[in-house]
Amino acid sequence: MARATILLVNSDPNLREAVVRVLATIPRVRLQTCAMVAQVAEELEAGSPAAILLGEVEDLDTWTAPVSARGEPAVAAVSREPSHERELAAMRAGAEAHFALPEMAAGLARWLRPLLCSEDGFEAPTMVACSAAMQALDRFVTRIARSDGTVFVTGESGVGKEVLARQLHARSPRSRGPFEAINCAALPEAMLEAMLFGHAKGAFTGALEARPGKFQRAHRGTLLLDEVTEIPVHLQAKLLRALQEREVEPLGGRKAERVDVRVIATSNRDLQAAVADGVLREDLYYRLNVFPLCIPPLRERVEDIVPLAQALLRGLSRDRLQALDEGARRRLEAHDWPGNVRELANVMERAITLHEGDAGSVVTAESVWLDADMLGPWTTAVGDTKPSDATGRIDENPTPLLEQTLQTQESRVILNVLRESGGRRKEAADRLGISPRTLRYKIARLREHGFTVPASG
Repeated sequence: MARATILLVNSDPNLREAVVRVLATIPRVRLQTCAMVAQVAEELEAGSPAAILLGEVEDLDTWTAPVSARGEPAVAAVSREPSHERELAAMRAGAEAHFALPEMAAGLARWLRPLLCSEDGFEAPTMVACSAAMQALDRFVTRIARSDGTVFVTGESGVGKEVLARQLHARSPRSRGPFEAINCAALPEAMLEAMLFGHAKGAFTGALEARPGKFQRAHRGTLLLDEVTEIPVHLQAKLLRALQEREVEPLGGRKAERVDVRVIATSNRDLQAAVADGVLREDLYYRLNVFPLCIPPLRERVEDIVPLAQALLRGLSRDRLQALDEGARRRLEAHDWPGNVRELANVMERAITLHEGDAGSVVTAESVWLDADMLGPWTTAVGDTKPSDATGRIDENPTPLLEQTLQTQESRVILNVLRESGGRRKEAADRLGISPRTLRYKIARLREHGFTVPASG
């Protein structure tokens, strides 16, 4: 599984650092930067980024997204300050969203995740179903995939609602059609209507051409409305009409457009409570709830934990690592997984980095670090063993001050990646998903704390 690339255009160091912190929460992604808008076309000739983030671009109104080998990439604007004027300029430029960082970091992460799929086209991740509950759900998904009825998928954050939605599309007669996804919680309200239904030429200042919305792009395919309960109530009426009449009216348009779309909605809310609180219209709830599906949390399906972990391990390591030993399995099964599958993916990403190369293709318990392990003191590690090993990777820096001060394993990860990269800073920065400048800053901090840093290769 190759790393997806995000291209950041014309950002200052502080904004770039804020973007890096967001990307650190998303597995298998790397950041590429270019200094000027004029260089974007050249960058697209060299590669095909999954998304373009426009930084502090002064001539945003004149921006025109170039087309790469994969088509026109998704575009969003990012800035350090929230600004209504910049939101409007981003919309006029064809950007799907505008995010002020760090305040809207979570929204940017939610916007990026659906974009980071396979470069070969539509990707339907495998639905691991070893528990009785998930096997029953898997069989039901196959049965309802033949229908065009709307599906409302609920469950805690991180349980795999989008995976299920993609499986529904892949098993349906619409599988050769487009699969479009929109995170309704990630977009500012001012942009959401135009993103859903499109807009006509002249719909607002700077709208120099008509643009289709997600409904039009999903024609003869499937549209995923992620976190649909976050849509403002006044827009829910327009969504309800689109679902009932199978037509949408673009923002500023005078004529409705027919669409043939199968809609899948998701939410991590209690839907009955959302209706009672006035967050979700009751008529929209019943229109979406033709096939209600609830994915149980990972803690309630222990039989799925190890198979899911091993599938993630093989995918994220490109099949370099194949399995977990008995100790690692016991650690995973004993955890209650409040972050569900998303948390498990993070743990497997750590395990790949912390796995010792001479240990073969089987990951041991020493490489399985849960969130609590990373926040605890460094005097002991997993299973009451020292975080160092026989090779002395950390023991060469045994200063007691470090054990008290460094509360996460970021330093260990950086040192291991530097060693595996032979000290080559650019290669290490690419593997870590950060800029070389950020890596130089972190190396300087490590040296200040007394770490021995591998020489530059």
